[in-house]
Amino acid sequence: MEKMSPNPVQQKISCVYKTGVIDEPSSKRQHQTFKVAALRELNSSLSVDYISSAKATEKIDGTCCLVAEFQGQPWLWARHDRKPSKAGERRFAHYKKTKANLNENGDDKHKLSPFEWDPVKDFKDVPEYWMPALCLEVKDGVAMPDEIGHTPGWVPVQRQLRQHCWHLEAVDLMSGTALILRECDHQMKSQGSLCDLVIESVPLSCLMNQTCELIGTNVNGNPYGLGSKKNPFHILVPHGAIAVKCPDPRDFDAMWNWMALTCPETDTSGSTNQVEGVVWHCEKGQLYKLHRHHLNLKWPSGEPSLCQRLVHVKIDNQIESPDELDKEEDTAKNNKGNSVNLLVRIVSLRGQSFSSLQSLCDSFVDVT
Repeated sequence: MEKMSPNPVQQKISCVYKTGVIDEPSSKRQHQTFKVAALRELNSSLSVDYISSAKATEKIDGTCCLVAEFQGQPWLWARHDRKPSKAGERRFAHYKKTKANLNENGDDKHKLSPFEWDPVKDFKDVPEYWMPALCLEVKDGVAMPDEIGHTPGWVPVQRQLRQHCWHLEAVDLMSGTALILRECDHQMKSQGSLCDLVIESVPLSCLMNQTCELIGTNVNGNPYGLGSKKNPFHILVPHGAIAVKCPDPRDFDAMWNWMALTCPETDTSGSTNQVEGVVWHCEKGQLYKLHRHHLNLKWPSGEPSLCQRLVHVKIDNQIESPDELDKEEDTAKNNKGNSVNLLVRIVSLRGQSFSSLQSLCDSFVDVT
C-alpha cells in the first residue's frame, strides 16, 4: 500500500464562510451562551482558485489522532491540548472581556495590544513526551496558544493508560498495524467491488505524519451507533479519506439546501447527505470547513450517511485468525492494554461485505 498524503489537521480549521456571533445558546456546546453562524460571504482568506480545485471530504465526528515517530517507530498519538493555569485563564478572560466591551462600544481610540502569555506562569504542566501541534508559534522554546487561547498538541498512545484504551482498539502497536476505514479505490471498483467503503489493516508507516479521526462506541457519544458495551468497535478514519459530492460553496443557498435536506424536520426522502460537515482540502495545504451548526442545523440528526454505505473487510493475510492464536498470549496482551482483540475479531470477517457498518458490528456477536 502506498503512503497516504491528504492534508494533516494540525490546527483549528477556519469556516469556509465568514462567521458572526448570534446571541442564542449554542446547540453544539453546553453552557455556551452564543452561536457562531456562517454568513453568506466566503472567508476573506479563501482564494476562489483554492476552493475550485479543492477536494471536498466528509467531516468525521470523533477524536483527532496523529501518526508520527516515537522512540524510533511509527506510533499513534492522541490529541492532548495544554491547558492554561488558573492565573493565565483569568488574565486571558479579562483581556477578551475588555476587548469585547471596546468593540461593542465602538471605541476606536483605545485599541488593545495583542495578548501576551507568560511562558512560565500561564500554563499547566503537560505529560511526558507531549509535543505541540505544528501550527503553533514557539517563543523562548515554549509553544504559544493560538488566537483563541488553545494550545493543541499530542501525546503518544500508551498501553498502561486507561484514557488510551479505545485508541488501542484500532491499532496494534506491537506489530505497527492500524485498522482504518476509507473509500473503496479505483482498483477495487475495477475488480467488481460493489462496496463504497473498505475496512483495511495497514502499516502505521503508511500513515506517517498524517492525522486521523478515531470513531466508535466510546467516542463523542457515538453518533454513528457503532458497537456496544459488550462488543465495542473503534476504528481510524484518515482525514480526507471519505469524499463527498456537495455544491460549490460559492453558492451559499445551494450549500445550505444540500445540508438542510438531510434533516428530518425538512425532508423525509431518505437523503444520504447526512454528514457532520464538510472539509475542503486545498492543493496548497489550506483547510476549510463547514459544520452543520454553522448553518443552525442539528447534529446528529437521522442516520449518518457513513452508516448507509456498503462496506468490505480487507485484512492482511499475515494477521492470524482467532483459532490460530494462542489464547493465553492474547489474554496477556489485552491485560497490558494492547487491544489486539478487535483486529482478531475482524480478521474472522476477512473478505466479507456488509450492508452497513452497524451490520458488520452486529456480526461480532456471533464471532466472539
